[in-house]
Amino acid sequence: MKGRIAWMVPYPIKGSGGHRTIFSHIRNLVARGHECHVYIGEDLQQTMEEGALRETVELFFGPCPAHIHSGYHVAEHFDLAVATAWWTAEIVAREVKAKYKIYFVQDFEPWFNPMGDFYIQAENSYQQGLTPLTIGRWLSHLLHDRYSSSENFFEFTADSSVYFPQDSVAQEQAVCFVYQPEKPRRCPLIGRDTLAIVKHHCPEVTIYTYGSKEEPGFCFDHTHLGVLSLEECNLLYNRCAVGLCLSSSNPSRVPFEMMAAGLPAVDFHGDNTIYDMPEHGVLLAERNPSSLAGAIIKILQSPNLQKEMSQFGLNFMHKRHAELEFEQCASRIETLLAGEKPQEGTIHPLYRSTPFSADLAVPPVPLATPSLSSDHAQSAKANLFQRLCQNRIGRVLKVLWKGYY
Repeated sequence: MKGRIAWMVPYPIKGSGGHRTIFSHIRNLVARGHECHVYIGEDLQQTMEEGALRETVELFFGPCPAHIHSGYHVAEHFDLAVATAWWTAEIVAREVKAKYKIYFVQDFEPWFNPMGDFYIQAENSYQQGLTPLTIGRWLSHLLHDRYSSSENFFEFTADSSVYFPQDSVAQEQAVCFVYQPEKPRRCPLIGRDTLAIVKHHCPEVTIYTYGSKEEPGFCFDHTHLGVLSLEECNLLYNRCAVGLCLSSSNPSRVPFEMMAAGLPAVDFHGDNTIYDMPEHGVLLAERNPSSLAGAIIKILQSPNLQKEMSQFGLNFMHKRHAELEFEQCASRIETLLAGEKPQEGTIHPLYRSTPFSADLAVPPVPLATPSLSSDHAQSAKANLFQRLCQNRIGRVLKVLWKGYY
């Protein structure tokens, strides 16, 4: 059944993975014949003229074949209404007129806030009577366990046209770390201390940080690449030996994209990771810098383990291409539009090994000092882009032609 769908979406933020996921699924639903309307909430520091909103959305996230509206006032009646952030859940539940209502959940948002008003309001969003649709298994398991909601999810995937092995790229003895201090759930301080231990025990290793405009200022040698394009991320994953991506809430997409590129990944071991991440493709460690560093060093010093993890990750992600995610999500939405209940099953952890543990000497971590000069960092990024052009000029031409990845 084809339907008219209203999406309540926060104001677009450049580089936001959550927004990218939302608009990718909207594109897919429109391609399947659904009529989508996107209602974008206000940002007090931005203009809300609808033409400018469309330009911003398409600049950041590619073509948007949906109708775009300013604000959350929804006068029409829809077949389906979709909440995408905690403050939109009550709007969908109480104000939007729709036959069916779902909550598109990408993270456990109460954890974004200290215990208080926002934490409780975010937690209340799961008790508005909306049908949840989560990215990944853990979130579905958590909401079912805490709030008795239905288990309804789609898998983490990666775009195989963007993330893939590049045989022509020379691999370095290097570690890349997703550094995003604006997102506390990405644990930038634990990441800093982890890499300090790695650098102390393996001084020859190159450290790359990326994901934010803000310079880390680590006290040890490192190169900060800033915010990279998707193509540049894939090139970086092909150059490195290990990737470090920390998430204290729902898993990031990044470890899955690293696996798709053949890069072994290290992350926290916990309920939030063991339901979605596979054994052998990632190494999950106890939540302390010593254990995380030990996991990285173990991979760095074990060429056979690197190859085994790389091959397993490639095989695992070969079955997790982006089309699978789009098909699963659309199928669940279309099942609901047809008036049917989604099929449920018991969700079990994919990762069953015990957390990796290590007790390594921790070097003193002095106050942050300026990292490599901005000129050096720009040179490193320019060199990265130069290699990208040399290795995948066709993909760059695609970007220049279409204007998106």
